[in-house]
Amino acid sequence: MPTKKTVSKKRVAVKSGGVKKAPVKKSVTIKVKDIDELDIHQPAVVPLIMYRRIALTFIVLVTAALLVVLYLSTVQAVIHVDSAEAPITTEFVANVFETPTRATDVRGVVVSGSYSDTQTFPAAGDAKKSVEDVARGTVTLYNELSSAQQLVATTRLLSESGVLFRLDDAVTVPAEGSVEASVYADVPGVSGDIGPAKFTIPGLSAARQTSVYAQSTTAFSGGVREVAVVSQVEMNASAALMEASLLATAKESLITQVGETFSGASYDVAITDKTFSIEPDSEADQYDVVITIKVTAVYYDEDALTKIAVAKLYEGLGQGQEFADFDPTDMSTKVEGVDEEAGQANILVSLSVPAMTSRTSEALKVDRFVGLSETEVRDMLIKEGIATDVSVEFFPFWVSTVPRLKDHIYIDIK
Repeated sequence: MPTKKTVSKKRVAVKSGGVKKAPVKKSVTIKVKDIDELDIHQPAVVPLIMYRRIALTFIVLVTAALLVVLYLSTVQAVIHVDSAEAPITTEFVANVFETPTRATDVRGVVVSGSYSDTQTFPAAGDAKKSVEDVARGTVTLYNELSSAQQLVATTRLLSESGVLFRLDDAVTVPAEGSVEASVYADVPGVSGDIGPAKFTIPGLSAARQTSVYAQSTTAFSGGVREVAVVSQVEMNASAALMEASLLATAKESLITQVGETFSGASYDVAITDKTFSIEPDSEADQYDVVITIKVTAVYYDEDALTKIAVAKLYEGLGQGQEFADFDPTDMSTKVEGVDEEAGQANILVSLSVPAMTSRTSEALKVDRFVGLSETEVRDMLIKEGIATDVSVEFFPFWVSTVPRLKDHIYIDIK
């Protein structure tokens, strides 16, 4: 039988004087069976492993986000370009006047003078030429007869190959003996340069030719020989030395007529006389050279001419190009025409400066390289003639292509 719990009532003393009575609490009786039947739910306990998984996932996500931010902030590619150079050349005719009237005219003066000299040069002997001469040699004359055989000078000796020689001097060949003699070829030239041979003597009777004959044991030589000559090249070189010497003399003389007023000068040299004492390819120990030259000097304001040349040079500079090594002193001038009476001249001006691709070139826009490897960047720029060589420096080290972030792509031009 179920028990009953009884809640006792508290008794409160009632004061007199009309004080309001406190409410009376009634006791409530609750059965144990009713408590068990109440539907009371308490929260389930969350396992510790679940908290660990949540924390680990958060850490991984934060780390990944940090790595992405780090990658985007540090990834870069530096493209090093060895720029190809191409010369930019300007060539124009400048007018030189005592009083220039146009912006393209240059102030200057014109003076001239004639200068001559005679010099003797020793032959260098470097040049050779072949000349024909008479081949010579030595033979042994044999006499198998019982009596001596006399042979006069110029006696003919005929070789087995049909080349004719003659005795230098008269000789007597002793009976059953021999004697040596000098001979020379009947005809000058290389035909006389023969080797060892046997000779008959056509002037003797047929019967004696078998008993009196000649034999050589060494080759004959001298039919053609090399001789030292003065070549045209050697003569021209000597004349060039004289011309340079005369021009130096002329420059010193002409500048005294003008003074140090002008910083630039251009000369026109005309050879009015040039003679040699020998003909080219002649044998000689020395020779004379006579030269007369007329030198016309145009003196001008070099600074003013340089400014004109530089302005014209920039006119030929294309978009995306810049000068690599600018040196206006490389400017060359040549006298084209002279009017000495009017005191004016025309000079041809040439100036060439190497130009290279600049950073502003369309070919070096960074968006062209996005996503390309080092090999692809190099092949493209070299094929287009922009560079002679290209290397790409990536960061971090595992990156192998140009990043898509354009502000992380840098161009280094060498």
